[in-house]
Amino acid sequence: MALTLGTSSAASFRNMQYLSQTKSLMDKSLQRISSGKRILSAGDDPGGLAFSMRLQNELTINNAVQSAVENAKSFTEMQDSALKSAGDILLEMQSLQTKHRDSMTSNTDKAIYAGQFRDLQVQLGGLRSEKLSGVSLFSSSSTHKSASTIYTSAQGASGSSITLGNLDLARGLSISADAAKRTFLATSAGTVNVFGGVGTGVALSIKSTNGDHMISMATISNGIDQIASLRAQSGGKASSLGFASEYLATKSIGLQSAHSRIMDADFAEETLNYSKYSLQYQAGAAALAQSNLSMQVVLDLLKFPSIRS
Repeated sequence: MALTLGTSSAASFRNMQYLSQTKSLMDKSLQRISSGKRILSAGDDPGGLAFSMRLQNELTINNAVQSAVENAKSFTEMQDSALKSAGDILLEMQSLQTKHRDSMTSNTDKAIYAGQFRDLQVQLGGLRSEKLSGVSLFSSSSTHKSASTIYTSAQGASGSSITLGNLDLARGLSISADAAKRTFLATSAGTVNVFGGVGTGVALSIKSTNGDHMISMATISNGIDQIASLRAQSGGKASSLGFASEYLATKSIGLQSAHSRIMDADFAEETLNYSKYSLQYQAGAAALAQSNLSMQVVLDLLKFPSIRS
């Protein structure tokens, strides 16, 4: 029976092949640990990669829609803040009018109250021109509308949306039934142009002088009612936008979780795999070294001359 010394070269080649395969698996596992991604190339999971790309696209659109909704919420909040100020101003005007009509009030004090009254009208006029990021808070002008359609879903025009209507503060504080187009609003000159270019409005006054029309308690109360109506309209839109924002935020979390389950690597699993492949690599390297050593021993023996008995 023939005596075989050492191992064949084929065994060494197999050990080299196993070592190369283990090294490749170990490198990929290390890449997954370092990058945090389970899918490193399209070949790892073609279907999963395609699905994750669609999820990422929907997530990007969802975040953009959510940003637009948040901006619209800020717009309605600014509207409500301005309308609240307008309501507070009207209440103060009502208080000044009551003091002005008091029989115990001196003419000097009445003049002071009248000046304060007109200053408050100027403040109301200033609120009408308030803007947020260049967009008018209160306007129905065809050239500068505040109304816009806010889409609340990734489907755009085919999905749900909320329309922010125009809130015309000037019209709400004007006495449209009055032929003189009188209004609560005033500029520093005492008059304003009523919306639509109908005519020049005469600012209502706390007293009937200089051609002004003395304001009544009922008129101020009506103005407060108009402000309350405008605040209700703005508040309704803010409430709808709030619900839309909450849904979009929840949807964003869901999309991120779904994308993460597909793309993100399991750190514990990959750490275990890396340890396993590392041991296999070390064992393969030892086996390859042993096979090469055995072949070297055979070659060394063949170099010695035959030992005669």
